[in-house]
Amino acid sequence: MTKPIKQRGKGMLNKAIANQLITEEKLNEFIEKNCKLLTSDQLAKLLHVTEGAIRKQRSNDRSLFPYAKINGRIFYPADLIVETLHKNLTNSQAR
Repeated sequence: MTKPIKQRGKGMLNKAIANQLITEEKLNEFIEKNCKLLTSDQLAKLLHVTEGAIRKQRSNDRSLFPYAKINGRIFYPADLIVETLHKNLTNSQAR
C-alpha cells in the first residue's frame, strides 16, 4: 500500500522562492542599467543603414553585432552594440 504524496502548500513554495529573489526595485534598476535591447529597425536607424542591410548581414552569418532571436523577433543588446563599435574604431590620420 502506497502512501499519498504530501503536497506542499502554496505558502511554503513562495517562501522558498522569496528568499532567492531580488526585490522589485532592484530588478527594475538592473533592467534599466543592463537590459536595453534594440530591434533591427532601431539598430538600422542608429547606424543610418537600411533594415535590409542589417538582415542581409545576419542571414549571411556576417553580422558584426551579437543578437538574440526570441519568438521569431531579433533583438540586439545595446551595451554589446556600443562595445562592438568601440572595438572596431580606426584612427584616421590627417594628410
